[in-house]
Amino acid sequence: MINLTDKKIMITGASSGIGRATSVMLSGLGAKIVACGRDEQRLDETLSQCNAGEHIKISFDVRDTASYGDVFRRATADGQKLDGLVYCAGIAPPTPLRVMSEETIREVLDVNLIGFMMMTATYVKRPFNNGGSIVAISSINAHYPQKCMSAYAASKTALEGAARTLALELAEKNIRINCVAAGPVKTEMAQAVLPTSADYIHQHAILGVLMPEDIANAIAFLLSDASARITGRVMYVDGGYLGQ
Repeated sequence: MINLTDKKIMITGASSGIGRATSVMLSGLGAKIVACGRDEQRLDETLSQCNAGEHIKISFDVRDTASYGDVFRRATADGQKLDGLVYCAGIAPPTPLRVMSEETIREVLDVNLIGFMMMTATYVKRPFNNGGSIVAISSINAHYPQKCMSAYAASKTALEGAARTLALELAEKNIRINCVAAGPVKTEMAQAVLPTSADYIHQHAILGVLMPEDIANAIAFLLSDASARITGRVMYVDGGYLGQ
């Protein structure tokens, strides 16, 4: 059984989708949640669904990397360090090459890659962590191409490569780091890019479209002692997405 009692987990993107589902699930497993996102009202909605506890909410934009030190100081101001970080923040704007701009590429990389790397760099500072586990949400787009998603796929491919390399550095700090490559998930963000054809779903995600809770299950495993010997890996939770 996965038990996160007395563990303190920071979750970015906690105001909706996978981040919200993960916050709720982990709280049910005994964790104390540090819910992070841009929209304070939606963070309140997330925490209202969590099991009772002394959870923390912190509203900030992951693109504001200069604020990270303050965010982590607020997260640990109660004297309890963090035992895990889940990076769910992400954007996935469908962008044909003919209208691609440098601004669009930079925005995707800022949120999906740079935010992840800088959050990780802050988490590993000694005052903020008890070792623990870091989990980042990747995507099958890093492995199976989808039209008009080149910037998004590039950001997730880079995220996975960064996690594999960071695992070498973080092992000596007693910190594990892994990714979850999510398949088609029913979230607000995914609705804009998720194919809805029943034939497509049957052919490419043979177990069907996933719910956010399916991804949260994998995250809970990777945060727990049940995965104590797993690091630098990508776990596929994709509904059996076996081809283009």
